[in-house]
Amino acid sequence: MSAAAENASITIGAVLALTGDAAHWGVPARDGAQLAVEEINAAGGIGGRKLALVVEDDHSRPADAVAAFNRLAAPGNAPVMLGAITSSATLAIAPLAEARQIVLISPSSTSPKVTDAGDFIFRVIPSGSLRAKILADYVYNDRGLRKLAALYIDNEGGIGGANAFKAHFTQLGGMVTLAETYPQGATDLRSQLGKINAANVDGAIVGSYPPDTVVVLKQARELGIKVPLFFTTESPESPQVLREAGDAANGAVYILAAPATGAAPEKFARAYEARFKHKAEVFAAEGYDVMRLIADAITAAGPSPSGPSIRDFLYRVKNYAGASGAITFDQHGDVVKPYAIRGIERGAPKTIVVK
Repeated sequence: MSAAAENASITIGAVLALTGDAAHWGVPARDGAQLAVEEINAAGGIGGRKLALVVEDDHSRPADAVAAFNRLAAPGNAPVMLGAITSSATLAIAPLAEARQIVLISPSSTSPKVTDAGDFIFRVIPSGSLRAKILADYVYNDRGLRKLAALYIDNEGGIGGANAFKAHFTQLGGMVTLAETYPQGATDLRSQLGKINAANVDGAIVGSYPPDTVVVLKQARELGIKVPLFFTTESPESPQVLREAGDAANGAVYILAAPATGAAPEKFARAYEARFKHKAEVFAAEGYDVMRLIADAITAAGPSPSGPSIRDFLYRVKNYAGASGAITFDQHGDVVKPYAIRGIERGAPKTIVVK
């Protein structure tokens, strides 16, 4: 190998939502990944070679994720990518990653379908199936509710989350008697919310992105909806939602991976705030962990990493002490982590219970 080749940077691609409805998840994931790259490079890189993170914006749309993936799947780039953010985008590019034997690691896609998306597909957040089971148990057993409506975005993430919740809730003995969907980017949900208001239910589950979460909360308040809303995504914790929904966000209940504790999360939190001048937001720690794992996998693979060698390394990862919590990949590339049920009270998130 020539001296120039030895000193060349190692390019890592990332397909992330930097604009569009999921940008409030994609930008923190990018920043967390960038922090990891900067730390690795400051420590000498990998074998003397610096990492270069190249991010393509998928605009929160699956078709654009495919185009972004194809641009990044270039000769000379490492056979591993960070991404995508939404389940729809991850599932759109998973077949391409499988065909080219490029490892894909999502920081945030929760659809149960990702479990079976392929041998090169991983994620550092638990499947929506586990999330749905825990949320269903909370709604049925802790809150004592039996009859619900569902409102969710008409894409893989929304459909997968609603179906998984319904399956677990029905198994417990509950009923989801009304299901209303809406297209991504919708700004008027009064019709769907009006049906829920008239449905004589105990509550409603909602699968939404941050912008439409604002719409749901404000228009539910406008229509005088009194039943509790349980969100299957982290959206209510988004700064955009807290800022734009205002008092209408109070009472919203949602589920997300429980905040990690210990030396690694604390060190990350300090470093992130020092670098970006604000506290880490949702999925920043996951983006950081993905990049750290990628670097470890490339280091273990030697001077010529391949997709299969990176894949095999990840399958061997056990109890990795990450900023987002302990990471162990199962045979499907999934992880198991505790979840927190949280709610918005007086304009701020508050943990209700960790399960």
